[in-house]
Amino acid sequence: MSENKRLAQKFLSALAVEKKQDYESTHELLSSTPPKVLAKNGLAILNLVIDNIKTSFGGKLIVELSTDSAISGVKTKLKAKSKSQRVSTSNQTGTNQLSNNDFRPGDIVKLDTLSNNGVLKKLQNSSKSKDRDMVEIEQSNIEGVVTSSNNNRIAIALSNDIDTSVSERIWSLYNQNSRVWIVKINNETTYRRMESTLRKLSEFSLDSLSQNEFAPPIVQYLLKTSEYHIVTPNLDLNFINNNLNSSQKEAIKFGLVNPLTIIHGPPGTGKTSTIVEFVLQHLKLYKGKRVLITAPSNIAADTIIERLSGHFKNVSDLIRIGHPARVLESTRKHSLDYLVANLKGDELKDLQNDITKLENEVRKPRTSKAYVDRRELWKEIKLLNKELRMRNKKSVRDVLVGAKVVVATLHGSGSWEIVANIYNNENVSNKHGFGENFFHTVIIDEVSQAFEPSCWIPIINHGPERVVLAGDNKQLPPTIHISETDNLVGDDGMTSVRAYKILSQSLFDRIVHEYGGNDIVIPFIKFLDTQYRMCEKVMHFPSNEWYHGKLKAADSVKNGTVVDLLKSYNKLGNKDALGDKKVSKRKKEIALVTDAINEIFIDDNANDLTEQVIWIDTQGGLFPESMEEFTENNNILNGGSKYNIGECYLVQKQIAVLTKYGVKEEDIGIIAPYSAQVARLRSLIWYGSLDEEDGPNDDDNSIGTFPNIEISTVDGFQGREKEIIILSLVRSNLGSGDYKWLSSDVGFLSDFRRLNVSITRCKKQLVVVGDMETIEQSGIPMLKDWCEWCFANADIRYPE
Repeated sequence: MSENKRLAQKFLSALAVEKKQDYESTHELLSSTPPKVLAKNGLAILNLVIDNIKTSFGGKLIVELSTDSAISGVKTKLKAKSKSQRVSTSNQTGTNQLSNNDFRPGDIVKLDTLSNNGVLKKLQNSSKSKDRDMVEIEQSNIEGVVTSSNNNRIAIALSNDIDTSVSERIWSLYNQNSRVWIVKINNETTYRRMESTLRKLSEFSLDSLSQNEFAPPIVQYLLKTSEYHIVTPNLDLNFINNNLNSSQKEAIKFGLVNPLTIIHGPPGTGKTSTIVEFVLQHLKLYKGKRVLITAPSNIAADTIIERLSGHFKNVSDLIRIGHPARVLESTRKHSLDYLVANLKGDELKDLQNDITKLENEVRKPRTSKAYVDRRELWKEIKLLNKELRMRNKKSVRDVLVGAKVVVATLHGSGSWEIVANIYNNENVSNKHGFGENFFHTVIIDEVSQAFEPSCWIPIINHGPERVVLAGDNKQLPPTIHISETDNLVGDDGMTSVRAYKILSQSLFDRIVHEYGGNDIVIPFIKFLDTQYRMCEKVMHFPSNEWYHGKLKAADSVKNGTVVDLLKSYNKLGNKDALGDKKVSKRKKEIALVTDAINEIFIDDNANDLTEQVIWIDTQGGLFPESMEEFTENNNILNGGSKYNIGECYLVQKQIAVLTKYGVKEEDIGIIAPYSAQVARLRSLIWYGSLDEEDGPNDDDNSIGTFPNIEISTVDGFQGREKEIIILSLVRSNLGSGDYKWLSSDVGFLSDFRRLNVSITRCKKQLVVVGDMETIEQSGIPMLKDWCEWCFANADIRYPE
């Protein structure tokens, strides 16, 4: 079997196991959990009514929902006759189901009535043909994407190709003012695109004499089935960013002339700045040649757009592919949907108006139109929507052809907006997209956070001459639903253990393995060696442990402390701030603190401002971990998750010390490896109370609340940074007294990538709260090395 077929089959088998686990766990959760519990845990919103239905320029049906006024706590009987009047009063009093909901733009949801079994049974037993027709409508699934969400309303966009029965059911629910609910579900499209791409990969031939399409050079280099000849750059570039260091410039020059480049960017090394400069230099060097930039997440894609936006005079030269709901507000002007509506809106407006008129007809009270007439209206709306989509496709193609740079997620790069529109064009046609290249270069950012199959989507669909991979294989891998302890077996015998190992290896890692296993000697891997985030002491261990000691701190950050942070707050100067009545009380307080710092420390906690690494060691069994129980009263997603009440209070105390000196809450981040610990930290730090039986409660709020401090898991902080990071390790289980049954188990912490991300988020100071003895005696050499380094270099403290 050829290498491309072997690789494709391996990934198809692993994805089948992953998809099975994903779907089964979701189905089990949704089918076995009461809607009220799902709602409590942020997976559903109950008691909604449809406020409005409209058609977007792209032909998508937009459904807007709000809380049913009968549920939202309105005590007096509503006498409003029109729907708009009912909506306006629905949220005036009482509890709003939409308030502080966990649904975000981009979430895939299903909309349904809470129970329609009785209605279905009645319709199925009816002798009327109209009732029998309604059975299909009542059974139709309504699925869509959240486009907007706030305390008053949530909007969902349905797909372009919905059945007539779906649109009929939507309008029926609207006209009857039916109470509905929405629940988060899986996104099947991501699996379909990966599977389709892998099948295309397997169709290539690595034999030039074969009748099948011969694999292009870039595919062969990625498979290591053809020798890669390095081209030495001979470019005299006029760099736009004058602050780039030599390693960044070398990576840019290499990528501009070679077919495959990997930019290895450890934390804080300016990887995004390097990508931005590469794109700008590419457009200058290869005039008329487009660049496609992809990333595994919408946040990463929007980050690139934000950094590139100021370099383009014409907004349409830089286009963001993706559902508008998943695009940041700040980058929406580059959204393809936005550009089509603004540049081509007049061509679609007449058809849009016709659809709106028909929709208004359907909105009229039920008595004004017979059922048959209403069905005809629905059919006519669907036909007009189809025509609107056809016109919209042409408009999309016209806008895309004029772009210089297109940005999308990896999965978005295989969407119909790009693939169907571009490669159905008579000027650009090829089975796999190879030959007539629409995109000269494809960049995959954060490559180590993506499944390798998803990385093949832009490569196979667009067939670029050059590919640039950017990321860090020493940070977190993509989220995988299966684990090494699962007992799933696929139809072809693929076990969950093997599937996990296959999917947890990124394209970056596989290439390193294929080309010799040592990333520092592979000539097309360009290492960015200067980081601009961490002080030198925090950087020291990660550099030596994971980056071969090659990472160095820029002069601007190497000696930074919290003292420097406090000084930076006072931009006006201490004397001016203290003497100016117009200066806020906050700035005056900061000025006083800074004056004290500039003189002499007389406080016992002064080293809280000067130390760069602090470890508050909880060893001794007085701060044992606990495990979340699987009950309806607890978050069902946290069942089995670990937490440590004692560490929560130590974190709170450390925050109080820092803020006393004037550190802003926004400059502090708290990381914990477990969601149960994150939940308790948020409760204590944000609201001042744990409300736990196993922890003190009377004085929870005596220290104060800190609602502006960001608290998240390790995954939530990937790609982020804060001036100060407090890391709660949670695990403390060597055992003493009643806890002797516990063992030195560290769970998530055993993954070096989690530790790397955790300790490299800070700029000025890292504070670790945890049991050093448990961590050191875990039997994991990397953790033992870290503890030994901290014992020798950090300020070790023991709580009272």
